Amino acid sequence: MPERPDTPLPHPWANRRIRRSEVRGPDAHPWATRRNGGGEPSQRLRVAMESPGEPSVRHLLGEPVGNGGVATGFAPGPPSGPVTADVEVDTLGSEAGSGRSARSRPSPRRLGAGLVEMPRVVSVDPRAAVLDDPEVPEEKRFCWKCNSPVGRAGDAGAGQVAGDCGKCGSPYSFRPILQPGEVVAGQYEVQGCLAHGGLGWIYLAVDRNVSDRWVVLKGLQNPQDFEAHVVALAERQFLSEVAYPGIVKIYNFVKHRGPGRDVADGYIVMEYVGGQSLKRVLDQRAPQRIPVAEAIAYVMEVLPALDYLHSFGLSYNDLKPDNIMVSEDEVKLIDLGAVAAMESFGSIYGTPGFQAPEITETGPTVASDIYTVGRTLAALVMQLPRDERGHQLPEMPEPQAHPLLVRYPSLYRLLCRATDPDPARRFPSTYSMYCQLTGVLRMVLATDTDREHPQASVEFGSMRGDFGIETLIGQTDGIVDGRHRMPTLDAGAVVAALPVPLMDSTDPSAELMSTLLHGDPRHALDTLRRIRDRIASGILADTGSFELEGALTAVRAHLDLGEVEAARALLRELMIDYDTDWRLTWYRGIADLLDGAFEHAYTQFDTVHAMLPGEIAPALALAATAELVLQHLELPADPDRWHRAAIDFYRTVWRTNHGVVSAAFGLARRLAADGELLDAVAVLDRVPVTSRHYALAHMTGGLLLVSRPVAEVTEEDLAAAALRLEALPEEPRALQLQVVVVGAALEWLRAGGQPRRSDTTLLGFALTESGLQLGLETSLRALARTAPGRLHRYRLVDLANQVRPRTRW
Repeated sequence: MPERPDTPLPHPWANRRIRRSEVRGPDAHPWATRRNGGGEPSQRLRVAMESPGEPSVRHLLGEPVGNGGVATGFAPGPPSGPVTADVEVDTLGSEAGSGRSARSRPSPRRLGAGLVEMPRVVSVDPRAAVLDDPEVPEEKRFCWKCNSPVGRAGDAGAGQVAGDCGKCGSPYSFRPILQPGEVVAGQYEVQGCLAHGGLGWIYLAVDRNVSDRWVVLKGLQNPQDFEAHVVALAERQFLSEVAYPGIVKIYNFVKHRGPGRDVADGYIVMEYVGGQSLKRVLDQRAPQRIPVAEAIAYVMEVLPALDYLHSFGLSYNDLKPDNIMVSEDEVKLIDLGAVAAMESFGSIYGTPGFQAPEITETGPTVASDIYTVGRTLAALVMQLPRDERGHQLPEMPEPQAHPLLVRYPSLYRLLCRATDPDPARRFPSTYSMYCQLTGVLRMVLATDTDREHPQASVEFGSMRGDFGIETLIGQTDGIVDGRHRMPTLDAGAVVAALPVPLMDSTDPSAELMSTLLHGDPRHALDTLRRIRDRIASGILADTGSFELEGALTAVRAHLDLGEVEAARALLRELMIDYDTDWRLTWYRGIADLLDGAFEHAYTQFDTVHAMLPGEIAPALALAATAELVLQHLELPADPDRWHRAAIDFYRTVWRTNHGVVSAAFGLARRLAADGELLDAVAVLDRVPVTSRHYALAHMTGGLLLVSRPVAEVTEEDLAAAALRLEALPEEPRALQLQVVVVGAALEWLRAGGQPRRSDTTLLGFALTESGLQLGLETSLRALARTAPGRLHRYRLVDLANQVRPRTRW
């Protein structure tokens, strides 16, 4: 192996932190790993293949070496000697939660950041996994050289397992090379075939030299397939250095010449991973698929392993359900035969339907791996259309074709971004995808369990306030002061409440501008000018990112001051060089809200949500914007579309995080507008008691209970509304709500309502016409004493006189 320097290579997530979170050291991320290595990661594989001290491709093919000898093993030394590597894995505490140390992998059977309890995988005897009759199905037989169908049935009868390709003449054979009982390299006793992979048969064997442990032998089907041998050599060169819990272990590399073979064949000896592949899990559940939460949890386990390979400058290339093994307590990547150096060219192995379309032009990249992740997740949760060869078609189904995508719209957005035809529009890293996938999982779980699953955002700060809280109950203020109020949403209040994008705490400019993030906007603008002047004069060093981060801070300050045109001018300048930064799109949406361009603002927020499908901030912005479109446009195109969008996005946010009370009130408003007042009350009743808006939610629910048509109001509704008021006697609006409830009860009686008992009372007044008249009179006179204007005070007294019960005096 090439000599490795002492300087450790940090895992790329070692220094990742939630933006603006407390710094807990350079290796705070729980996935952080370290390995001894040297050189540029993307070059180490090439260096290994060209190293004079290592066997070349000619060695691998069994050609003469040196003075005419024949290579008998993959690695220097005895053929049976294991190849090891110096690898160090750090298990670090998680930065989230209480800060207590945690294992780098979830506890057994709870995956997906510990959120999903997984079904138990039953351990089976490895011998039971051996195929009784190992045979490659005819529809999967293709020439190793020209990829033409071979071995197919025809007029002459069944297809031949071995023969010559009818198109290019290359010989092929799909028969297993090794037979049960055969001993490879004097050490590994073959038990039989487990499966047929992309590069040949995979065998189960027993290691007679190491406690009869189970191992897997992976070989090559066609010894003349030069490209397959290159892949195997590349796999051998780097796999001996890989040590990661989510990647299958490599024990050894050996050669073996079986009966009837002209040359010795090479085999990789790997650990046996018990359990089942996700492909087999799918087959067992057919025609059903894997539940969405479970599938996401599996994929989340795979992403750190892919990122580990990326840290070596390597791309996995062939992620699919067949290559993800689920055992009793872990999820592992297996079959690493398609791994290649980033941006390398030549023979690129992968599976049609999963492989990124651009890979032949760009070579393997992080983006091409992310594409395979998206396709794999899609294949786990739904049936994808296939071509005549059984390969999945690249198009992502529309939601209308799959009810599952309608039920989980955030999943659809995530799949669309991960598999975007343009690699530049996909997630920039597996870490980024993991963060968004975690958010999507929480939304899925909230939908499935009807319980909130909140999380701290890595992209947005906390809500800066609330909006629309008093929109419904504020209408009753007209009883006090005589001013009519419409139940409309205010765009300025929405903007003031929405969270703002965070600056990465690792950004070089973060410390420089930390004091500007929460201060007065005018002070922030003045400070930014002074910083620019100091950088221009050389007093301060240019951090490189100050141009963007400083300008975004100025944009936010201008928007907070209502200076929309100044903010737009800065955004236009930034779009020239930073058009892919989603924060610019977010602030353009904010500017549109302030300008009243609500439909255009909706488009901007929708773009952000497509890029960040696991975040609730864009969903909340979309909900509020859709509601504003309905309110402020006289004849909006397709009003039902905007109404449904507001309901759906409000419901998504509220269901996921009960701390965002604005979403609860927004959902209640839209349900009330739909005539679903009892459903609106149910939403408001779930506002936590700990919320500072609990009393308002409780009283608004009471208002909605008695706001239905009198024919739909029941005695139970009146009693429930009264109980809400009695529970909150100190609330400022209690008296005016009492007027509404007593007035609704009086109307109910006059419409023919009859209480079940003659002695029933409501808010201390008899539930009779005279009793309620007395209650209404008393309440109106009490309001008149607090009325701010003399004229309205007189009106309240006149109204009290009109409703008072008739008496002799």
